[in-house]
Amino acid sequence: MLEKIKENPLDYKGYLEYGKYLENVNLKQAYLTYENALFYCQDELVKIEIQNKLDEITYRQGKVEPASIVILSYNNRQLTQQCIESIRETTPESAREIVIVDNNSQDDSVEYLRQQDDIVLVENDFNAGFPGGCNIGIKASKKENDIFLLNNDTILCANSLYTLRMGLYEKDNYGAAGSVTNNASNNQTVIEDNLNINEYKKFGLKTNICEKNFEYKLMLIGFAILIKRQVLNIVGLLDEQFSPGNYEDDDYGLRVLKAGFQNVLVHNSFIIHLGGKSFISDARKQLMLNNNMKLKEKYHLKSEFDSSYYLHSDFSHAFFGNYVRKINEESRLLEVNCEMGAILTHLAYEHPNIDFYGLGQSIQCATISRHLEGVHIEHYFDIENNPFRTMKFDLIALDCSKFKKDELSKYLSVLKDMLSENGKLIVLAKNQSYYMNWYPIMQGETKSSLSLDTVYCKDIDEMMKKLDLKVESWTFYFGNISEEVKSKIEAIQNIVGENSKFLIESTAYILHK
Repeated sequence: MLEKIKENPLDYKGYLEYGKYLENVNLKQAYLTYENALFYCQDELVKIEIQNKLDEITYRQGKVEPASIVILSYNNRQLTQQCIESIRETTPESAREIVIVDNNSQDDSVEYLRQQDDIVLVENDFNAGFPGGCNIGIKASKKENDIFLLNNDTILCANSLYTLRMGLYEKDNYGAAGSVTNNASNNQTVIEDNLNINEYKKFGLKTNICEKNFEYKLMLIGFAILIKRQVLNIVGLLDEQFSPGNYEDDDYGLRVLKAGFQNVLVHNSFIIHLGGKSFISDARKQLMLNNNMKLKEKYHLKSEFDSSYYLHSDFSHAFFGNYVRKINEESRLLEVNCEMGAILTHLAYEHPNIDFYGLGQSIQCATISRHLEGVHIEHYFDIENNPFRTMKFDLIALDCSKFKKDELSKYLSVLKDMLSENGKLIVLAKNQSYYMNWYPIMQGETKSSLSLDTVYCKDIDEMMKKLDLKVESWTFYFGNISEEVKSKIEAIQNIVGENSKFLIESTAYILHK
């Protein structure tokens, strides 16, 4: 059905065929597809036929209003101009309104923008920051339009906006949609960040095809977010307490979820993001820390769950991630203390035939993450009475750093009972011999950093015998040795060898009954 589009994504004929099919499947997507066909068509007679089809779908209540593309400008006129020109080159006029908010640029940005007759220009006499500037742009847009928040350091490729809109209108409960790129966190980067613009455009042309490839997310990175107008009317504007910027996109993603809608990453919508590079100033770091705290306070995240709120799926590595590839399709997996569920949701996207479950101790997190599609996340007070207690799982993952040692016996006993006949229990524990535990003594301190509350490998060894659990294998995780201690470590390493336990920070036990 999509073969013609794949063969030539710039030929209207493939979109005509696909639009005809979509008329009986998804009328709004049919409208978007015919609109794209009209954009590529050069035959005046056929264009009349396509326009008639669009009018017919509008009569049938299938019209999709344009997207108001809200872009902030602050100096860097060349970037803004490049972004605007890419929009003109790749999108139909009927599909968009360009709204530029200039945050008091001191270069020739405003002079250039005033000369553009196809944009709505708002000239601030102050810098309103990112959330404030976006809100000004939203208010200046047409009231019926969807909102596309787009950084000025982006370049749209052929069909970038078309496939993004197609993703947003895949389901009624999709509230916000984001694109993949060459430069972003949250597992939204799909190609290396050292190619030239033409190479990225070729990649975008090949990627931006109407195949259904969506990933549910807790949040979407703010360089490119498309929001349905009806959802914006419910969720509201960006929260300006995060000005001048950072974490307003995290916050908005949570608000979309709490309102009963989904954030979807559209893997077949690629946008070039030139973006900021690796250096981050001290002032920027402090701003991020301050806004981090504002996010915690807004959602009442308690100190004992400091790590629970992380919304980016690439913040840390799932210690059981590699083992997931080994289990059979149609298996059932449970992660205990899954935090907000960002990593679990990403694994669910990578392994669509596995049923993913998560348990979280933070009520605040669970009230949000239980709205996520693709996973089943619930809150629990006590592992013995958890909501999934009567279910059987093929794989259960437990990070012992997330509870105290005196709870180990109870956790392992309950989780063993929740294993299917051939199920596996992956347990991650700290290594008591790891150099950081005794490095303080080497520095002349009287005590090591060993904790009586921490679960160490030796505790797992003891509990295995008690509960008759057997080891299938181990996975070793090595910590990052800082430069300042390398010389001291190397002296001992020469004696005990490179594979000494003191280099192993944690061990994952793969256990079975």
